[in-house]
Amino acid sequence: MTIQTVISLPQGVRDILPEETKKITAVETSILAVFERYGFARIITPLLEYVETLSLGMGESLKDRVLKFIDPSTGRVVAIRPDITPQIARVVATRMRDYPLPLRLCYNENVLRYQEPRDGKSREVLQLGAEFISAGPTPEADAEMICMAVESLLALGLKGFKIDVGDVGFLRAILDRLNVARAERERIKGAIAIKDSSGLDAILAGIGPKALSTGDRRLLLNLTTFYGEEEVLKKAAAFTTGAETAAALANLERVMEIIAAKGFKDFITIDLGEVRGFDYYTGIIFEGFATGIGKAILSGGRYDTLPAKYGYPVAATGFAFDVENIVTALDRKF
Repeated sequence: MTIQTVISLPQGVRDILPEETKKITAVETSILAVFERYGFARIITPLLEYVETLSLGMGESLKDRVLKFIDPSTGRVVAIRPDITPQIARVVATRMRDYPLPLRLCYNENVLRYQEPRDGKSREVLQLGAEFISAGPTPEADAEMICMAVESLLALGLKGFKIDVGDVGFLRAILDRLNVARAERERIKGAIAIKDSSGLDAILAGIGPKALSTGDRRLLLNLTTFYGEEEVLKKAAAFTTGAETAAALANLERVMEIIAAKGFKDFITIDLGEVRGFDYYTGIIFEGFATGIGKAILSGGRYDTLPAKYGYPVAATGFAFDVENIVTALDRKF
């Protein structure tokens, strides 16, 4: 009896046929041209890394999504990269220390991440991104990355998009002042993330006045509403106390000034309650969405603590486009 082989692909990956490949290539070519105008040089990193090396630079959300195996030649655990940014940090720290700062590096690669079958998400993501490595953090560098993202999308002819900009340093400064356990901090972040003002109110009421000042309570509750245009910054300033929160807000205000001077403020919304990547990012964060697409077309932010994990204490900010999501957005012709 002959058993016929079922020809199929593993879940979460797919073939990309010539028609779509042509669209993807056009997107990549256009974006890379914008990156080149900004002075970014392309770098190519390997598909495989030793898992202990890669893990140094991964956020907690990615560590459980790494596909790994035993290298039969060495017996060491090898990982398929789930993200390019830790690889860039490793290369900069170990191979490019003699290069003058700032470094402007970009990449056009695929990453592979484990996804639960029920999620229905792709395991393989085509990423096109850029990283800005400098001696110290500046609002000018953050603004440059956001402006470059806007210019890239405009160069593609995509107009129906918005980029949400926040600063995790603002919320972190508030939470660091609280005398609460880690579990309570996580509950507070969770309520802010989903804009659940009533749920947040209940959590803060349970904490009590000894762990939370009246001013910080008011500020945390208002974070669920600090979303919109430039007036959000003025509202936040009225509630802000403490040097660190004021500094984070001032940094964001400067970033927005630069973006406005470039003529891009209409593409930006501000969200001071954004907590995405809270334990990974250190300051400005941003995420882009196109009309009619429920998934992000780009995401990024400042991650100043990452290069130091590879032995090189420099500042860094960057972002990556999801190329296939951009193609989907372009196909809808918004």
